[in-house]
Amino acid sequence: MKKIYFLIFLMFFLHAINAQDISIPAKFPGGDSAWSQYLDTSLNKQNIISQSNKKDIERFGKTQRVEYNFGIMTDGSIGLITIQGQVSQAVRNEIQRVLRNSPKWTPASFNGKPVVFRKKQISTFTFD
Repeated sequence: MKKIYFLIFLMFFLHAINAQDISIPAKFPGGDSAWSQYLDTSLNKQNIISQSNKKDIERFGKTQRVEYNFGIMTDGSIGLITIQGQVSQAVRNEIQRVLRNSPKWTPASFNGKPVVFRKKQISTFTFD
């Protein structure tokens, strides 16, 4: 029961602090270009293919566009991963693997204190 109250409080807190309220947003080491490079080199299409079957391609298509959100926690780690849209479980697994293995970010701050920061990302996977 305490977990449910904590999650409700956490979701309220995440919605209460908007991007414009953040004094300093979260930053990946090396900036946005380094984050893009990390995703490009870490997202492994072969992992997805090995976990997929013919039905996945038939159901979700040869091109899967996925939008996902994640929280950059106060310690710089990534948590609170949510994946939107219709994509295969193999794609979901790969995104979660890469995000969980991400190097730590510099956390966002509000009034000089670290806060959780939500980030939105879109990736597209094409399977031949």
